[in-house]
Amino acid sequence: MRLDAPGIPQQNRKGLAMRARCLVAVAGGLSVLAAAGCSSPSGAMGTDSATITIAAIPGVNDAPLYLAKREGLFASAGLPNVVIKSYSTESALYAALRAKQADIAASDYGDIFYHQDQSAGYAILADGYDATTGTLEVLTLPGSSITQPTRLANQKVGLPDDDILSGLQNSGHPISLEAAAASQVLYTYMGNGDSSVQWEPMSQQQEVTDLENGKLKAILVGEPYIYEAESQVGAVELMDACSGPTANMPLSGYVATNSWARANPTAVADFRSAIARAQSDAALFGPIQKILPAVAGMTKLDADLATIGTYPTSTSTAALQRVEGIMADADMISVPSSAWTGSVPAMIAHG
Repeated sequence: MRLDAPGIPQQNRKGLAMRARCLVAVAGGLSVLAAAGCSSPSGAMGTDSATITIAAIPGVNDAPLYLAKREGLFASAGLPNVVIKSYSTESALYAALRAKQADIAASDYGDIFYHQDQSAGYAILADGYDATTGTLEVLTLPGSSITQPTRLANQKVGLPDDDILSGLQNSGHPISLEAAAASQVLYTYMGNGDSSVQWEPMSQQQEVTDLENGKLKAILVGEPYIYEAESQVGAVELMDACSGPTANMPLSGYVATNSWARANPTAVADFRSAIARAQSDAALFGPIQKILPAVAGMTKLDADLATIGTYPTSTSTAALQRVEGIMADADMISVPSSAWTGSVPAMIAHG
């Protein structure tokens, strides 16, 4: 899910001090990459002079990518010619990769594993953005009849539409990683009753509007819309969708085709080095705070008050397998959960 500009006028904000939250940090975890923060390995030394094109949907998730470009971290790592090309949809990112119009894409893990399941041939280069407490929440209004997660049974709940997997619509299964995460947490409250929730895809701005005007009794949103809903319409948290079985789950990462990763091991290593440096700097919050308004269209106040997840400096195979397992259990990908061993290790590119 892309956590981008809410579009609510600044003068309409209320209770600005009620959620002064700032939770950027470096995520830990076992590194499965070849020294993600170091320079190119021996045998693959030298500056890569070719242009590297990175496809991205600008937002909070991939803000360190833009930080790396602005601060010259790619050039310092050996990639002097990096171009970041903006797209509006995940499907467009993969079309660009397939057409060789882009070399690397910043992508939602739901799309990464779905596209791998559909056609294979993709390699994960680095983890990009992981959830933390308050990153993705189900909200209601005070006085709502929905006072606990079990009361979401048979209810229409707003769902961000920016990471919808079109091939899963009308399948009866979760249609995005966000929906799968929320359903996994709901299962702990209501068992198989989680399947009765009717997810209604729409923009996150529309979700907040429909909650305020009573068209929806509950919505699933990320930041900065959580803050907007709470401060403007008095929304309250009903459930954290990234908690319990989905706590700290990876949300997005950087992916390339296998053929490109195999042909460009030096570029892979240099890219990892630059991203690790940028994501380490992002943990200081100051650098990421300054770039969020330009990247995600947020105001400085949005950047100050929104709960931001973690930007890992290494990639955990176990954490990614957990995400893939959630999708397998929800029948979003074809690998039966009873025989699931996971494709993550084979997807990790080695540069």
